[in-house]
Amino acid sequence: MAYPTAPLDVVGLWLGWLLMMMIYSYPLYKETPVYRFAEHSYIAIMLAVNLVVNTNNVMRIAVTPMLGGQILYIVPIILGFMIYAMLSREYRWVARYPIAILVGSGFGLGMRGVIRPDILDATVSTITPPAVGGTMNWINFVYIALGMVCSIMYFLLTYEHSGALQAPTRIGRLFIMVGLGAYFGNTVLFRLTMLTGRAKFFLQVLKIIPM
Repeated sequence: MAYPTAPLDVVGLWLGWLLMMMIYSYPLYKETPVYRFAEHSYIAIMLAVNLVVNTNNVMRIAVTPMLGGQILYIVPIILGFMIYAMLSREYRWVARYPIAILVGSGFGLGMRGVIRPDILDATVSTITPPAVGGTMNWINFVYIALGMVCSIMYFLLTYEHSGALQAPTRIGRLFIMVGLGAYFGNTVLFRLTMLTGRAKFFLQVLKIIPM
């Protein structure tokens, strides 16, 4: 991608660079009015974009089919309006019903998508020995199986972690610490990747490196 030449594109590029520098003034210096301006601008723009997108989605998914004869779409529209009863102290209880339906349906759909891939398939893959492969595949199989069993035993809170449970629960705690460490390292790597992208954008706008 070449450096833009159109006036509006150049202004947009430098405006994005300026707002980025305003945001990074907080971790590099301290909270200032410049940072608060950039922060509030970002929140306002995202709120406006989400408002427009969600309004268009409601019109396209529910209102238009309802006006076209599919009367049942009036049910989610009414439930959606009932949520705004939270703004009234007197009728706040009305919002409990759509929120309960939303949480219950979301929980049910979430469990449906979690049980098989994250629990059943993971358990089957853990207890199924490798059909082919060398020594490393068997080492990985034993490591994962041992880690899963010991980690689950660590959360047996109804029994004291002593006697026969002492050794496996300690091993499970070590596996959990290794997993959390890897997760934290992945998070740090992701943040560094974002920082690298911003640094690249910083240099590209100043024409130090090509776009």
